[in-house]
Amino acid sequence: MNTSINNPNIDLNQLIEGLRREDDRNMHLTNRFKWLMWIFAPLYFCFFLFLIYDGESILKEIGFFFFSASFLFFALVFRNLNNEYKTVDYGIPTTEMLRKAAQRYEIWQTKTAKALFPAFLAAIGVSLTSEEMIPNIDDTKLRIAVAFGAYLLLLCAGFGVGYLIWYKRQKPLRDRALALLAELEK
Repeated sequence: MNTSINNPNIDLNQLIEGLRREDDRNMHLTNRFKWLMWIFAPLYFCFFLFLIYDGESILKEIGFFFFSASFLFFALVFRNLNNEYKTVDYGIPTTEMLRKAAQRYEIWQTKTAKALFPAFLAAIGVSLTSEEMIPNIDDTKLRIAVAFGAYLLLLCAGFGVGYLIWYKRQKPLRDRALALLAELEK
């Protein structure tokens, strides 16, 4: 059976194999991160409780609470992503499967926005726990702002790396799925 439709550069079997590999890779990654976050959330909550007992600064205590909340929300985000990859079905009609694959590999989507909330909680945690490490600034609010800004720069760098990974690994799959979908719907 020839599955290349009218465009020799688009082979349905090759595309499905690429989608399966990427979906499996993402399923395993999200599963690992999910469990890592389920471990870190209670661990940082224990740190938070220990700091209260030990009489550390209130900023550090609150910072560790925000870390714990961040890891908890990240665990939920990764659980949802993992469940999404587990339920991918390649046996549905081809046009529907291609549409869902293209949607799954869009760069900006609801699941991307859902990850921003725990990242923001982590930013607060970093800012409050690391403000003491910033030398030569006497004002606590300014130290917190500098720590927050440094974290945001690192977060932007992380998004940049994520974008490059998406561009190299997932965008070609999305583009091929959309091209094949357009070819089938002619």
